[in-house]
Amino acid sequence: MKNLLKFSFTVLIVFSINAQKSQDIKPAQEQALTTQKEFYIQGSAIAIGNNILSENATQDYNEIGLINDRVEMKYVDIDNEFSTFSSSSAHLQLPKNISKVKYAALYWSATYGFKKGQYKKVNNKMLVKGKGERDTTFHSIKFKTPNQEYKKIKGEIVFDGHEKKFFAANSPYVCYADVTSLLQNNTANGNYTVANVRATEGVITGGSSAGWVLYVVYEKEDDTPKYIRTFHGLSLLNKNPLDINFNNFKTPEFGEINATITMAAIEGDAKLKTDKCSIFSEKEKQFVNMSTGLRPETNFFNSSITNNEEHVTERLPKSENTLGFDLVSFNIPNTNNTLLDNNQTELDFNVSTKADRFYLFFTAFQTNISESCYLENNLDNINILVSGDVLKEAKPVVGNVEDEE
Repeated sequence: MKNLLKFSFTVLIVFSINAQKSQDIKPAQEQALTTQKEFYIQGSAIAIGNNILSENATQDYNEIGLINDRVEMKYVDIDNEFSTFSSSSAHLQLPKNISKVKYAALYWSATYGFKKGQYKKVNNKMLVKGKGERDTTFHSIKFKTPNQEYKKIKGEIVFDGHEKKFFAANSPYVCYADVTSLLQNNTANGNYTVANVRATEGVITGGSSAGWVLYVVYEKEDDTPKYIRTFHGLSLLNKNPLDINFNNFKTPEFGEINATITMAAIEGDAKLKTDKCSIFSEKEKQFVNMSTGLRPETNFFNSSITNNEEHVTERLPKSENTLGFDLVSFNIPNTNNTLLDNNQTELDFNVSTKADRFYLFFTAFQTNISESCYLENNLDNINILVSGDVLKEAKPVVGNVEDEE
């Protein structure tokens, strides 16, 4: 490890989907997630987040007996400020003695076809009637770091289904902003609040849902080398599965392999089942279903915010049922390296559903890697975009941050 410290550089490489040695993702339905960032780093990553729609503006919601369509959604709004119409918070706790925050990505996603929907009976059928045109500035929100005032954030629109016929019924969108500078310039640990995320209140086809995710990559010199890769976009999981191939790494030659997967999605139901995620085992030559005590293998996306075997409760509100918003981080069960072995260079991952439907908009993969893999890929201060066979300098997508007036 002492030798590694001499090479304490980090490389961020953004690949287009066509530039990989193999196809990263086969789209589940029309749209696919794409590789967003890659890191070879001594450190790790952590995700926090919360939902922004619920049955009540401030109280926890823990009922799991209803499907989302039956809940009259209201904006969550916990900050007691007149300048915001929606807000929720979550607590970030990084380990002691980190070197620095290397990267921080903020995502927000919602179903937003109109401002408010209600059921109306037409010819003995209950149909959704929408009122109020959606605000086109849904990519602008407010973001508050610990012990600071709100900042205005203008993000990139990663996906907007409003003008797409296939997605028009509930019009999901995904937005992203690079907020690294805000975490580097202030105390990183503490409560983070995201406000003015727009979504459809009331009802919408399939049930309205909304939430946000803050994904933080940090350097820590005494950590083992890691490979971290993030994906974003939007994939509809309905009848067709989503296949993701994680590659561009090499696990250590000896010892245990520790890996983590993080995912964020909207519109999953706590009550509806048959949604699964699985990992291909090279030893068993088959996909193995993942599960935790809170996420059964036949109902993995169940409207909750979890970290391995625990509900994440350091947030406000701390609802157990987040009504269509899922944020999950789990360690891949890898006893005796059954799923991820020594000297392995890729991992196949699958997400599917039958009865439920949901939109996956963020995925991250992390694993410890060999020293040789770390050193070979750790070039100093390089950030490149690969598109086909063309290499060129790439500018990072950074959120437009303004002081709150």
